[in-house]
Amino acid sequence: MENAEEYQVNLDWQENKKALLTSVIFNSTIEVAPYSCLKRIDEDVWSSEHLFIASIESSYMTAFFRAAKNKGIIFKSFKSTARASILISDEFSEITDIVIRPTVIISESNHINKILKLFSVCKDQGLVLNALKVRLHIFPSVCVG
Repeated sequence: MENAEEYQVNLDWQENKKALLTSVIFNSTIEVAPYSCLKRIDEDVWSSEHLFIASIESSYMTAFFRAAKNKGIIFKSFKSTARASILISDEFSEITDIVIRPTVIISESNHINKILKLFSVCKDQGLVLNALKVRLHIFPSVCVG
């Protein structure tokens, strides 16, 4: 079964202001820096690079959630950290590697191996992840609690 969807976000920047991201389906806005984070300007604003890494990290999370649900695996919490390595030269800049360190807390220790297998499987199932041409490294952790 095929299903097509469209997503739309709107960006609004006006002279001497920060850029705002909105969508017709959300009431909130996201403040975005009108410059690259490579400029090292100290402001408390998300850059496009931060949003990109957040998109990758949340795509991995949703792929994990979908895979866990399909396998009937219940977990208490999911946390992760994502870090990107950026190569900067005079001619270009590129993200070369992204490391995601997810941690899942489960109730039953007999699910540890299943969870670890899910971590490797969902790397190839995220919508945003599949659009990347960057090396993605996953270093998972499972805790029983």
